[in-house]
Amino acid sequence: MVKSLLILIALGVGLLLPQLDDYTYTLRPFLMVLLFFSFLNVKIDRSIFAWQQVAIAVLMPVVGLLVYYLGNLYTEELGLTLLLMGLAPTAVITPVLAGLMQRRAGYMVGAIIVTHVSFALVVPVVLPALLGVELSWRSLGELVYTIGSTVAGPLVLGQLARRYGGRVLTGLRRVGPYSFVLFLSNIAVASGSLSHYLRYESSVPWQFIVIAAGCIGVLLVVNFAMGSRLAPPGHWVEGSLAFGRKNTMLSIWIALEYINPLVVLGPMLYILLQNIFVAGQIVAVDRHDKRAGTVPLKSE
Repeated sequence: MVKSLLILIALGVGLLLPQLDDYTYTLRPFLMVLLFFSFLNVKIDRSIFAWQQVAIAVLMPVVGLLVYYLGNLYTEELGLTLLLMGLAPTAVITPVLAGLMQRRAGYMVGAIIVTHVSFALVVPVVLPALLGVELSWRSLGELVYTIGSTVAGPLVLGQLARRYGGRVLTGLRRVGPYSFVLFLSNIAVASGSLSHYLRYESSVPWQFIVIAAGCIGVLLVVNFAMGSRLAPPGHWVEGSLAFGRKNTMLSIWIALEYINPLVVLGPMLYILLQNIFVAGQIVAVDRHDKRAGTVPLKSE
């Protein structure tokens, strides 16, 4: 609850300070640090993977393209903001959320890896095609490298630190929880960039914002519902998190780096709604477990 409140405060600060648009260069390095600390506690082996994760990774681009074309019937900006949230991979915080609900954290780690690999391969091809931009093989390679290294770099470094870090690893794990400050910074900066765009570079009617909020809300519910169906037997909670809880930071960076600040509206709305949704999910799962009289086995 405290973290959710801090996220809302960061959103508000950004909306009030459009000057934060000058600091968008911090988004990628801060995101990489956040990923590093998340992967630091991950043990990667065969047991964390399942075919359902691959199915989710395949469906994400399908859902993304579907909502893009539906949103494009209204405006291209709505289509693009829905596209990013359809494509967005599993959030790196999901192992923590699964742990809070006493579900399989390891399954979430596998989903993170599979969906991020898919994202890094799909976005560099899909985005230029939809934006009507022709990329040379060199430019395409640079785009794949930039997006891929944003995820792969922290993953590799996290595993190396986990294996060879020794005392340094202990210190890093103590520092890890404080990296949430970087998450809040990214939220505030992205929100500030959106505020700057809405105030000085665009005349977006409130009607667009309301429609975008409604569409994002529907997409969120569909994502969580599809994920709960596409999960290993008895693990619908993990499946819903894998498909529904999105890496909004990655979407924000893509929007600001390659599209335009208005598209950040989608991830911002998704951040707000998914925090509300998951808070309710945690309460509902806890009540369900108490009524059932059983406590699912914590894993990994």
